[in-house]
Amino acid sequence: MEQHHFDIVNHATPRLESMDKALGRGKYTDDLELPNMAYAALVRCPYSHAKVLSIDVSEAEKVPGYLGCALPEEAPQAYFNCSGTPPSPLLMADEKVLTTEPLTIGDRVAVVAAETEEAARAAAEAVKVEYENLAPILDVKAALADNAPAMQPHLSDTNVVQRREVSQGDIAVGEEKSDIILEAHFVTPPMQHTMIELTCCICDFSDGEHMTIYSCSQTVFQERRILAELFGLKEVDVHIIKPLVGAGFGARQQLHAQHAAALISRKIKRPVKLLYSREEDFYSVVRHASDVDLRIGADKNGKLQLFDTTFRLNAGPYTTHTPTVVAAAARKLQYNVPNYSFIGLSVFTNHVTGGAFRGYGNTQLTFGREILMDRLAQKLDMDPVEFRLMNHVQVGECFPCASIPVSSNGIEDCARRCQQIQKEIDEKEPLIDDENIRQAWGISFSCHGSGPSSKEGLSGAVVMLNADASVHLLVGSADIGQGSETMESQIAAECLGIPLASVQITAADTSLTPYNTGTFGSSQTFICGNAVKLACDDLKKKMVEQLKVIYDGCTVKEKDHRYYISGSEELELSFEDAARKILFDPKGSVPIGAGTYKALACPNPFSVCFVKAEYHKKLNAIRLMDIIEVVDVGTPINRLTVAGQLEGGIAQGVGYALYERMEINPRSRRTLSTDFLHYRIPQMGDMPRTYVDMVNSHDPYGPHGAKSVGELATVPVAPAIVNAVRRASGIEINSLPL
Repeated sequence: MEQHHFDIVNHATPRLESMDKALGRGKYTDDLELPNMAYAALVRCPYSHAKVLSIDVSEAEKVPGYLGCALPEEAPQAYFNCSGTPPSPLLMADEKVLTTEPLTIGDRVAVVAAETEEAARAAAEAVKVEYENLAPILDVKAALADNAPAMQPHLSDTNVVQRREVSQGDIAVGEEKSDIILEAHFVTPPMQHTMIELTCCICDFSDGEHMTIYSCSQTVFQERRILAELFGLKEVDVHIIKPLVGAGFGARQQLHAQHAAALISRKIKRPVKLLYSREEDFYSVVRHASDVDLRIGADKNGKLQLFDTTFRLNAGPYTTHTPTVVAAAARKLQYNVPNYSFIGLSVFTNHVTGGAFRGYGNTQLTFGREILMDRLAQKLDMDPVEFRLMNHVQVGECFPCASIPVSSNGIEDCARRCQQIQKEIDEKEPLIDDENIRQAWGISFSCHGSGPSSKEGLSGAVVMLNADASVHLLVGSADIGQGSETMESQIAAECLGIPLASVQITAADTSLTPYNTGTFGSSQTFICGNAVKLACDDLKKKMVEQLKVIYDGCTVKEKDHRYYISGSEELELSFEDAARKILFDPKGSVPIGAGTYKALACPNPFSVCFVKAEYHKKLNAIRLMDIIEVVDVGTPINRLTVAGQLEGGIAQGVGYALYERMEINPRSRRTLSTDFLHYRIPQMGDMPRTYVDMVNSHDPYGPHGAKSVGELATVPVAPAIVNAVRRASGIEINSLPL
């Protein structure tokens, strides 16, 4: 493979904001205050399904500092979809700002305001709501029963909000050509995002005409659009600013409480802050629980002939992202399978609402797929790595039902590097198999996309030149803790040939920065990064054109970040010299580079994960020893950030596999998982030894050859753990958590 040299990208670079965060100087939404700001709290339904019979605010009015309460009849009555993605026929409108017909625990019934946060919460608790408690339907099987009542009758007379069918070839032919067909039913649980930062927004809609919002958001421009539509405003009159964000993982890819805060701000004519409790965060949105039937068939030589799945996701009672999550899952099969059938069902229940979560459907389907692939390899007496590699899509080939060929593929290099690390581990600590303990390795392959798989990603970027050759970069992308602002600055510095310290970036402010689809779909490095590169190329082009005006009659060329003037004068200018000349010469100008990138492709990054687990025979217990993950992400823009994404993704995968789930009280039918005492996530002491690496790769579509990494990192971990545990224990496992 051709080697590419870089000065700024493909290096381990500390994040721009890291010192501010480490020293406590960084400002998150809850750290901000506006003049004359009040506080708001939501009155939420405590039941999974109910009907509001009456609301009495008389006791709330007695709370010292009480300022007002907005009721359902005062809120916009239009249905909306809170999903922070561009408008789509898949995203049905079925939610209201405040409701008298709660369909899940935590549904918003009213919003109160007071002088302090404590008074607002006390007033919210003092609001007396009389409910008719209705029987909830919490799982997909019950929701699909013939006699199940429809959750959203204005959308569907059943609880299937959307059915998606994708196929190629002929399943009957696949069955005929398969010498072995394995099938199984797989179940994965709902999972909480568990961001460190609590969800928070500050809204000033006090004049009822201009709305300013500070919020922990992944999708500021989509939220601006939804809020403008809800309140009958022009988008220019809705200003959303994203401060520092303490993680998102998809939970902030939607409106959370901005609309309710706007409603009460308008009523009391003051700006308000609305901060969730940890319990509110827990029942606001989760990863979809899945219920999957899957068949995979292969001939006696190990070539796949059949992939047939029915993929059901538990949406909760609102559409939100569910149909697009199902659609995304249909596009992630990285193996050559001539006969492919995918039936996806988005199913309404009264469970906590399912939304965007790192992996976006890929995690759920890859879980069952990689377990069956491992079982197939064993039945065929084939090495699990070689079996996967011989069936893997190569450069120039398409995924099943895809139209754009794979543009780069380092999957074999990933597998070989994993095997190398595995060998080094086993040489130091050979596998144990005695009367008490048996150890084994399990593997999993995965892929993802760079940007939404629908190729709807769109981003703009502007770069403004200063006289000292520093630049101001404006982008609409939201850095939610993944380091996108640092990587976008690195791309600009590499393109212009200037130090990283010479790039100042402003991001995710709807009144200052250009449009960006949003931080989702692992899109920022690829989508926004390409826009940044195009903006920098445009700036260099405009600098060349202006130098031609200044040096009339001369030829001007840019090469390796230097500007060569030839003709009546022979000069060689550095980028800094050229900047000063352009800005201060009598014939000078103010060059501004602008770039827009609309996704032409969605290059697939690839990952291979190896897990070493041990099974304690007498205790029927497991322990994870080592996890290896090696990825092809094209050119890693920031190797330190990519490594951090991999380590974080592995930790999230460990939690998903071992113990994370939203538990429901079987008697009250309400969630028990309301805090970190009742919902366990991995702690440092729970993590096995972890090894991460990146292979040499370069994608022709990516900025400086880059692809994505954010969601990819967590996808293969759970099935690799299950495969290791199965090989160590001999127990077939089809559901999580273990």
